[in-house]
Amino acid sequence: MNLRYLQETYRLTKTDLQILSYLDQQSCLLSEISIRQTAKDCFTSPTSVMRLAKKLNLSGYNELLYKIKESHLPAPVVSEVTLLKEEIEQFCRLMQQNQGNLITVVGNNFSAHISAYISEVLNFHCIPSVTTAHTQMINSRNSQNILLIVVSHSGEEEHLQKTVDLAVERKNTIISFLGTKRAPLAAASDLVFSTNSYSPFSTNVAQPQLFFGRTLVTFETLICAYINSKENK
Repeated sequence: MNLRYLQETYRLTKTDLQILSYLDQQSCLLSEISIRQTAKDCFTSPTSVMRLAKKLNLSGYNELLYKIKESHLPAPVVSEVTLLKEEIEQFCRLMQQNQGNLITVVGNNFSAHISAYISEVLNFHCIPSVTTAHTQMINSRNSQNILLIVVSHSGEEEHLQKTVDLAVERKNTIISFLGTKRAPLAAASDLVFSTNSYSPFSTNVAQPQLFFGRTLVTFETLICAYINSKENK
């Protein structure tokens, strides 16, 4: 288990890390370990264990155990990406409503490469866009309306949340490509495309990180639908 990643992403305490380390070491016996037993063995309270689950955007102790057990299993490889007709139509509608507005694509680390690709494709189709890691594009002194596209596997990055909060304050449209719809960024977005590939423990063992490939396929499907819808009018 990558405790350092979890600590930095979710601002976990030493007690939180102790609980996670304990459960990870007991991964083969988790079905036999109650929340009270976990709390006792970690010298803490059941309330602290539940609080940890909530920090990780999980529903409770049972889901925490499930996610830890799941992280020790090989990830199933799903090749198809399926989008609902309503999702494609809403994407096209939001793009049409923001025609003439600058599109700003933001992402961090590996997601920055996906953001750069999305921006290049948009520009290729003569849809003005930039990719940036800065919030100046949407600060209170900038009167330009933008369409914000966010790319993030975890949806937990603090600086991205600040950027999204600024966009909400400015009443800008937000489209997000995320690894989970439970991420804080999802709640602030007008439209979310999720690969459902992220959990707090998805970095535990070496396995395919499907978010990036699926996001590219999803975006290609969406932008083609939008371009074709324009040509058919």
